[in-house]
Amino acid sequence: MHTSPVSTVQRHPWHTDLLAAAAHAILERWHEHLPDLSRLNVILPQPLAASDLRRRLLAALPAGGPGSLLGPRLLTLSDYLDTHLDAPQPVWSREAGLLALVEALRGHEALFGDEDTWRLAEHLLELFQELTLNRVELADADGFHRRLGQAYRIAGRPPPALEREAGIVHRLWRAWHEQLAALRVEDPARARLQCLIQAAVPAAGELGLVLVGEPELNSAERAWLAQRLQHPDCLWLRQDGNTALDALCPGIDIVADPTPPAARCLDSIYADTGTAPELRRRALEFAAAHPASPLQGQLAVFGADSAEQEARAIELRIRQWLLEGRRRLGIVTEDRRLARRVRALLERAGVTLNDTGGWALSTTSAATVVERWLESVEQDFEHRPLLDFLKSPFASGADREQHLLQVYRLEQDVILQGRIARGIPRYRRQLGTRQELLGDWPAAEYQGLFALLDRLESAAAGLRECLTGRHPAERLLQALRDSLDELGVWRALEQDPAGERILRVWERLHSAVNLTPLELDWTEFRTWFGRSLETAHFTPPGTGGPVRLLSLEQSQGLRFDGLILAACDARHLPGGPPTGPFFNDRVRRELGLPVWRERLDRRFALFRCLLGAAGQVLLTHRREDQGEPVLPSPWLELLQGFHRLAWNDDLEDTGLAAALDQPASRVRPAAPPPLPEPPDRPRPILPAGLRPPRVSASSHQRLIDCPYAWFAADGLGLKPPEAIREALQKQDYGERVHRCLEAFHGRVRGLPGPFAETLTEANREAATALLNRISEAVFARDLEDNFQHRGWLKRWQVRIPEYIDWQIRQARGWQVESVEQRIERTLDPELTLRGRLDRIDRGAEGLAILDYKTGYTPDQEQVEAGEAVQLPFYRLLLDQPVRRSSYLPLDDRGRKIQDRIALETEDLDHLSRAVQARLETVTAEIDAGAGLPAWGDEATCRRCDLDGLCRKAVWDE
Repeated sequence: MHTSPVSTVQRHPWHTDLLAAAAHAILERWHEHLPDLSRLNVILPQPLAASDLRRRLLAALPAGGPGSLLGPRLLTLSDYLDTHLDAPQPVWSREAGLLALVEALRGHEALFGDEDTWRLAEHLLELFQELTLNRVELADADGFHRRLGQAYRIAGRPPPALEREAGIVHRLWRAWHEQLAALRVEDPARARLQCLIQAAVPAAGELGLVLVGEPELNSAERAWLAQRLQHPDCLWLRQDGNTALDALCPGIDIVADPTPPAARCLDSIYADTGTAPELRRRALEFAAAHPASPLQGQLAVFGADSAEQEARAIELRIRQWLLEGRRRLGIVTEDRRLARRVRALLERAGVTLNDTGGWALSTTSAATVVERWLESVEQDFEHRPLLDFLKSPFASGADREQHLLQVYRLEQDVILQGRIARGIPRYRRQLGTRQELLGDWPAAEYQGLFALLDRLESAAAGLRECLTGRHPAERLLQALRDSLDELGVWRALEQDPAGERILRVWERLHSAVNLTPLELDWTEFRTWFGRSLETAHFTPPGTGGPVRLLSLEQSQGLRFDGLILAACDARHLPGGPPTGPFFNDRVRRELGLPVWRERLDRRFALFRCLLGAAGQVLLTHRREDQGEPVLPSPWLELLQGFHRLAWNDDLEDTGLAAALDQPASRVRPAAPPPLPEPPDRPRPILPAGLRPPRVSASSHQRLIDCPYAWFAADGLGLKPPEAIREALQKQDYGERVHRCLEAFHGRVRGLPGPFAETLTEANREAATALLNRISEAVFARDLEDNFQHRGWLKRWQVRIPEYIDWQIRQARGWQVESVEQRIERTLDPELTLRGRLDRIDRGAEGLAILDYKTGYTPDQEQVEAGEAVQLPFYRLLLDQPVRRSSYLPLDDRGRKIQDRIALETEDLDHLSRAVQARLETVTAEIDAGAGLPAWGDEATCRRCDLDGLCRKAVWDE
């Protein structure tokens, strides 16, 4: 490599390892200062290049020289300029500027219609920073209007739409700078201009300045660089490409490295003239000089049929390279969804992936616990976000095991058992009711749960006051911190890397509102805080693994043993221009602002460098995504088109495609389990000791309807937990009606009733009024949750007069003896019947059992055939004479209330004995190892929750 010892700028070919060249140039130019280069500043294109440059500097030390090196300061351009910051006033943060613009936009709602205020403020803030850094002044409104008219090529007076756009920007620009002056703070962009002035002259004691690569420069930074390059202590190492920057250079030393054939081929592919005839000519000429492709074996392309296949191909190639002994591997992609899937596949294979790109802070578990807490406060402690919050490790405190036990008790015994969806007072009331009725917990557990509810309510008090009206943003932030602090979450976040990042975001926002006081309603606060977490990125600590996951920008200057350029489709590479509400590219160019073409050239330069950044490079893309065709990147099409014209080959990696089809290419456990047998109608045997000794009417009915359903639900205990429903359903309605009638005929604590007199026509109105009052009390809690539940109450109240009429007729021969009676009867030591009888009446000839029905009611034929076992089963629970056992349909619209489905006297006794005998026989057979088949009855299967276990849908396939 040829270098001039006095050259200011060196331009290297695309294939050069620029960090290695920088290491050699540094040691050659400043060799007399070895081994101490600590006063030398080196500006790198991105922070990840620092470790690579250190390694190359050590490797490039001359033989016989110092064995160690006090290395130079390695910085990015932004870090280097920040070292020259000497602003006389505090610099306004981005967060403070955003708040100021939101406040300014509030006075111009009519100008923007339904546009998102926060989004507009972000775009304006970016625009104002660009205008300042590119030295565009808007002091003269008329001049700015004329300049915009010229940019849009409009002669005469600009149209109203253009005047509106110019007026908005100019008015807000003035408001912005007036507020800066009033607050005596410095605009970040103007502070950066001051840094550039300070950095234009070498600092005292500075050994020199080296720039590696081509940072993205605005107008002010280009002017600074041109001035800095006038000093002989400055060295800039560039690569081919951006010739527009040549004007900054007082002299360029073009380094003529030997160019390998593969690099010459790529130079020919990506020459400036890209028309089809010209491409064909270049391809044929190059093929004539090189009969064999120099790219074969170095570059390969894989076109996937789907996103999943693309991710699997990347994962497989990484594992192949690792098995070959390659240790510095890279995956460069702009598709974060693909990156997440590749990460998951590699972790399953035991490969550690260094995701240097990170992800949005809002997606971390630390941010999730804050989000769930805010949702809990907003939704009156709705059980789903509340339980998610309480189960988080950030909310468990020092004794996590004890905390989780309390949360389990709250979920199972208060929320699920009480069917309570939300509300701290209702949780507390249910807990008190359970304590009074059952008392099966130690007092300390009750006290612990009450304390937990009290702590939640106390921590939320400050935030709940902020849910309505407008409040200073500082108060909102402080209320959030106070609540998290009281819960111990703040301290837990301090101990977590992502949590610590959230706290730094909070501190920046808090500093911003001290400079820019602003009142926000709760929705605006949630938007502001949420967007702050979404725009902040979290990168987990490095794990030192062999595989790096990078974005295009982060890949600058790095070299690899193997590299994958993923998602090489037009949507991600090169991608599209950024969208904004102000100014198109023509206007931006006229104003001297960066345009999409410049960013496109920069992205191509990064892509071009990567093609030679490894001994083997794989480019992947997908042909379609969710059924929609996906266009490949034009840069990839050019590569494949040239290669196809020259050597009749498009570089497709057919070996990788074939390997993906091989079962052996998939990651499998060390001892994979045997494949399951083809599904068939199940007929399992219940293991000994699992048969429940107690049988209820519902479990008995389940055993008759489908033995397999009984096996899964009762034998194995796999019944799904009952969901907490915020909207009443038919099942919930039936429970409320049962509760109403229990209070009407018996005594229920907390409800009106009972009706103590015998019902007659004389007291019919009083009985009806009482049952209506009871019903309103029973449904009151549901009406708190949802006013639409009043429809269920009215549905029952319409039937109340009919029920009272039926009860008057019933009372002529029967008197209510008990309601909601829980009974157990032991048939033998291993078989006990149990049940809850809705109602027992007594008459002259014995007892009558009544079962209320608000839903499905079996017909008389099913009952008499012994297929519906509830009525004879209830008879077995009583050892007294039973005259009648019947259903009482209460919601059979269009039909009069009466107990139509019934068993009486001898028929009842006979059928009950037969049901008992069958039950005893079946349980004996189960204990002896009889199979429990799934019948597959359509009517039963429609009501079953266990179809995912029996897999009825695939029996016939």
